[in-house]
Amino acid sequence: MYIVTATDNSYAKYLGVMLHSLLENIGEGTNPNIFIMERSLSIKNKMKLQKIVGRYNLKVEFITINDNDYRYSFPEVRYWPREAYYRILIPELLDKDISKVLYLDCDLIIREDISKLWNINIDDYFLAGVDEEAVDETRKEALSIPAKSIYFNSGVLLINLQKWRENNISSKVIQFIEDNPTIIKWPDQDALNAILYDKCLKLDPKWNYSIVIQKMIHIDNPAIVHFIGPNKLQNSKHPFKEEYFKYLNSSLWDQEK
Repeated sequence: MYIVTATDNSYAKYLGVMLHSLLENIGEGTNPNIFIMERSLSIKNKMKLQKIVGRYNLKVEFITINDNDYRYSFPEVRYWPREAYYRILIPELLDKDISKVLYLDCDLIIREDISKLWNINIDDYFLAGVDEEAVDETRKEALSIPAKSIYFNSGVLLINLQKWRENNISSKVIQFIEDNPTIIKWPDQDALNAILYDKCLKLDPKWNYSIVIQKMIHIDNPAIVHFIGPNKLQNSKHPFKEEYFKYLNSSLWDQEK
């Protein structure tokens, strides 16, 4: 199992909580390979993240990205850290013998064995993701996505790297970003959908629950909770706020100085 995520220093604590929740609930005998993409993560935060994962006898591989190594520049968007774009580069950053990865955002808690998601067959798809049922239809129209097609959230993605590489998907997504600066609202997510909306396996919404999805589809027991939006846990009414802080407190993050 290959798990990839990305962070900067401001999101490092969120990532620590996510990894702790993931490893607390993973099936016995499952030893995932964990990759963290970053460009300027402090040594202190790297040590904290490694310590959290090390409690489960696992190690983290940090992939440090130098933006100067790439010919393109990603647009800066408020509330959207540059590291969010790095999921587009995963096929280039991992060894070519890795054909499938699970990408996870930092601002999640995992409440169920992630192996169940990993084992979903995507041989015939380029990726799998959860449909954002509440997305404005004008967003699809702007991106030339048919109204009845899926628009997936890019925070949890099961990616078929083999198909991405064979079809130069990363280059196509990057080109879309560069060619459509006035159209894009949610940078990597809009571009990924514009290129892959008809090549995505629609996942059960329990694998990427958010309060936005909850307004459209009632989910009693989500497997992954995604704390979306700029306010995140400052919203005291979030139904999983207490559970998030349970994982935070047991992650030892706050105890490390």
